[in-house]
Amino acid sequence: MENYLTVAIMAVLQGLTEFLPVSSSGHLELLSKLFKFRPSDSMTLSIMLHAGSLIAIVIFYFKTLWSLLKKENLHIIALVILGSIPAGILGVTLKLTGWDSMLSSSLPVVGFGFLITASLLRLSAKEKLIQLSEGEKPKTLSQLTWRQALTVGVVQAVAIVPGISRSGSTISCAIITGVERESAAAFSFLLAIPAIGGAAFLEILSLLKGNNTVVETFSAPQLISGIVLSGLVSFGALALLINFVRKGKLIWFSWYLHILGAGVLIYSAVKTMK
Repeated sequence: MENYLTVAIMAVLQGLTEFLPVSSSGHLELLSKLFKFRPSDSMTLSIMLHAGSLIAIVIFYFKTLWSLLKKENLHIIALVILGSIPAGILGVTLKLTGWDSMLSSSLPVVGFGFLITASLLRLSAKEKLIQLSEGEKPKTLSQLTWRQALTVGVVQAVAIVPGISRSGSTISCAIITGVERESAAAFSFLLAIPAIGGAAFLEILSLLKGNNTVVETFSAPQLISGIVLSGLVSFGALALLINFVRKGKLIWFSWYLHILGAGVLIYSAVKTMK
């Protein structure tokens, strides 16, 4: 029962923070430290709970995804593939080198990641930084260029670092490059599908083969309940985020991240000096 409660708490946190621009990986890592998980358990549980968020994206953007099958929208699929390449390359590299575990277990990395996300959110609110010519209107999803897609894709790759919000950084980057706010959010979450889906698929294969230590800590029913709960909370958080994006209020989250990031760094420094 204790494990069910632990997974439920982690699932709710994942669902809330995956789409709100505050970094789900950073928050899950902080909670993992509190629960004293092993790094392998923490990483796998995080990825499995992300699968719930993936389901929420598919349901929320189902009409958009369906419309991509039309001939005039096939280029958007190509842009999603292009934007997914940087994260795919960096993710596999970190996995093979073992740096993924090192990054996810470092509190200073998480703290600096929160501060980076806060800065990006603030930059996206500055009209002077948005790359638009005088009189030019922000681009919609169908007008997205390959350079914008690749730029956002590179930022998504950097957001693999815990503490850097994937949604917050990619949406902010897209807005700065001249993409209309809601279209920036839509492209960000389209990019999330292969990114989250690929990681979750690999973890599920590992679980089925019995090669993952997470089975020693959490049972299959516990993980499934976590995925379902994460999906439900994620859907609500996604709807809330779109409202914030539409109103241009993402900067509100930067204050929270500045305080949290500074707090994590101070705590880490004090802990190191002991």
